[in-house]
Amino acid sequence: MGKMGQTTQLTEQNNKELDSFLNVFKDENVEPFDPDYQNKFLKVFISDKEGFSERIQDIVQVDYFDSYQKILLDYELKFFEKYRDIAKFSTLRDIVNEKEKGLAKDHLLGLIEKIEQTSVDNIPHIKDSSYRYFKERSVKNCIYQMALDLKKHNYDSMKQKLEDALRAGELRETGHNYVTDINKRLVGDFRRPISAMPELDKLIGGGLSPGEMGIILAPTGGGKSMMLVKFACTAFLLGKKVLYYTLELSEEAVGNRIDACINQIRIKEVWDFPDVIKETTEEIAKNGGSLIIKGFDSGFASINTLMSHVKTLQTNDNFIPDIIFIDYGDLLKPLDSYSEKRHSLDSIYVGIRGMATQLKVPIWNAAQTNRTGMDQEQISLSSIGESLGNARAADIVIGVGRTPEDKENNTATIGVLKNRNGGDGFYRPAIFDTSKIHIELTEVKPGDVGVQKSRPKNNPNGSTNKKSENSADDVENAIDSILLD
Repeated sequence: MGKMGQTTQLTEQNNKELDSFLNVFKDENVEPFDPDYQNKFLKVFISDKEGFSERIQDIVQVDYFDSYQKILLDYELKFFEKYRDIAKFSTLRDIVNEKEKGLAKDHLLGLIEKIEQTSVDNIPHIKDSSYRYFKERSVKNCIYQMALDLKKHNYDSMKQKLEDALRAGELRETGHNYVTDINKRLVGDFRRPISAMPELDKLIGGGLSPGEMGIILAPTGGGKSMMLVKFACTAFLLGKKVLYYTLELSEEAVGNRIDACINQIRIKEVWDFPDVIKETTEEIAKNGGSLIIKGFDSGFASINTLMSHVKTLQTNDNFIPDIIFIDYGDLLKPLDSYSEKRHSLDSIYVGIRGMATQLKVPIWNAAQTNRTGMDQEQISLSSIGESLGNARAADIVIGVGRTPEDKENNTATIGVLKNRNGGDGFYRPAIFDTSKIHIELTEVKPGDVGVQKSRPKNNPNGSTNKKSENSADDVENAIDSILLD
């Protein structure tokens, strides 16, 4: 057989192998996902605010969805192609009302309602599994198309297809385009703050938002940990998943403080009311609230230790925190060695801020003032300890000032020292009863904000004579519904 005949024979053999290979891909049946999984995927896709929808939209395949879910997903993909944004549930309803008629419209509107009410326990699993599945399908389809090109000797086309397939589904966010991303920044809830205290929220933009770091600044014994416990209880009562790190007190001691704060029982008497505490805790859990307290030895845990613990909670307990508290950051171990303490603290606080950004959760931390902050009525940023880096890294800094007279009268002056979400320099008188962690800013008229008011007096039951100006807010309703039931 001549060389020409051998070449022809090899070509025919290669073509047969390619045809066999192509048939394997071509004959694969497309099986739709389980309907429950489809609804959970669509809930995550539509509700996502962390870039997942933008990442997966160019690899998701509608053929793996049932007829009505397929229609909704197709509307979403077309909306994104036009506006570079995901249509929220209200917008999706408007689209269906405009495009559909009769029974199909009714069925789609009912499906939207069902998806919106769908509970998704493990959002990271839905994101990871769907991304992995569609990415594999995208690459597999690319291989099929490349095999077709190979038969036709379209090598340049093969290269482009492979590059496109590998790039599909990867992060391509280059930043916020001020001109084209108007819809993203004008969404009213883009910050999604978690309440700290109802009376304080109005001064700090509603609370702390995902990716932000807040600091409670006070001297030794000034109430840093008490404020952190108060903020943690607020989030817990609102049904949030709270993660509290303690590097000073034991886990049980922090738990007792939370018992006291939520039930308004003196810390030293919580052991006398086990039934009350159990009942309250069960009611909060029914509202979705959960709280993990984890202790580490001072100076032994670093930011990497905390990040590893968060990942362990996600993997083993399906616990993804909505908000994190660190009591307190000065006691963490820096990742590198520094000759000066201020540089160590700088690295710790930058690390905490990076942790908040990476996990996309708000983190409240505490910091200790230097000696100038001792027994002061008003704490300022000049009183911050070894490093002003603490304040530079923070979005919000709250100062707690308590003179000896304040401690005797269960009062304090709470100031907003830094606030990237609004004004600062505000000082407000407050009830500050550490025996049961009853902390409450007193009522002030809008025109009086920033003006030092006369101090409130604690009445025998530990409350002020006037109700808070935000007494109807969600936090107060949550507390009242539990304590009064």
